[in-house]
Amino acid sequence: MKRSRSQVGFTYLMLLWWVAISGVLLTALAQRWTVEAQRQKEMDLVFKAGQIKSAIEAYAKVPVHEGAGRYPGQLSDLLEDRRTGSVRHHLRRLWPDPITGQPWGLIRDQEGIKGVFSLSRKKPMRGPDGVLTFSEWRFEAASNPAPSP
Repeated sequence: MKRSRSQVGFTYLMLLWWVAISGVLLTALAQRWTVEAQRQKEMDLVFKAGQIKSAIEAYAKVPVHEGAGRYPGQLSDLLEDRRTGSVRHHLRRLWPDPITGQPWGLIRDQEGIKGVFSLSRKKPMRGPDGVLTFSEWRFEAASNPAPSP
């Protein structure tokens, strides 16, 4: 059976429409995946930085002898705190920054590390008010945690 030219042209036209519609749908799906991945990274940032902040606060509350640092000198001090003679674990593991995959930016003062932040210059989707980039989103320990007895 022989096909006419109009039938071949119609099939070709339908194939082109199918490819175009598939491309648009795949683009929309890829954008949704990107947004969801970004949202997940932000949730991960809030959780992990919050855990580090809590660990720094717990570290600062430990009563130590005069002259010992109140805040950790490095983040690894949160894994094994040996200032009192017995080992305390304020944090189980150190995570990299979930946004960059690199080490955290550190908020320091003369007493040690008081907090962390991401080094990324990207804009967060759901950051706190006034925060324009991830690097402005700070997770800092309370300024004066009371030492525990």
